[in-house]
Amino acid sequence: MAACLLEARGVWKRYDWNRGWVLCDVGLCVEPGRGVLVTGPNGSGKTTLLRILVGLARPSRGEVLIAGQSPYTPGARRVLGVVLHHSLLYDELTVRENLEYYARLYGIEYRPEEDEVVEILGLGRYLDTRAGELSFGWKKRANIARALLHRPRVLAIDEPFTGLDDDAVEALRGLLEELLHRGMAVVATSPQKSAEELLEGFNAYRIESGKLVRIR
Repeated sequence: MAACLLEARGVWKRYDWNRGWVLCDVGLCVEPGRGVLVTGPNGSGKTTLLRILVGLARPSRGEVLIAGQSPYTPGARRVLGVVLHHSLLYDELTVRENLEYYARLYGIEYRPEEDEVVEILGLGRYLDTRAGELSFGWKKRANIARALLHRPRVLAIDEPFTGLDDDAVEALRGLLEELLHRGMAVVATSPQKSAEELLEGFNAYRIESGKLVRIR
């Protein structure tokens, strides 16, 4: 059995000590080349879990490890790519300028024209468009390219197909499957378990009363 690239150990979370637990004793191991899809209705705790997994929120109990490290360490952040609902792009900058800016933060040489993720997602035609002028779907594609430009070992993506047209869904499906083939660990969330989101190589879970229940 391969070591977990992303692991949750006995994670509990609640925001108000006068109310119940949002997450109850959640355990999860995502190995290299595997994906996890966490489903559940709005308010079930799936986004809370994702935020804990990537170090944007702290569990009330338990721990998370990314490649064996705390998610709050620089080492973990270097191997992690994150796509949440809110965009991390600067609206006044072009897509190219945004990607080059984030590449500098990671200290890597980067040319958007040579990035296969940019090509797969069809972003080439929008490289010189300001991020603030993009539609929701195109901005999401640009955010995915941003999250992957440093070639992380772990990708966390909140509702990957929301707001995308059919062509973009197919492109993203192909990209995610290729990332798994290359050994990346991927965790994604979805409001519902739908056919297009049950991807090859993904195990599916549902959050029920704070517990993570395997459904596939």
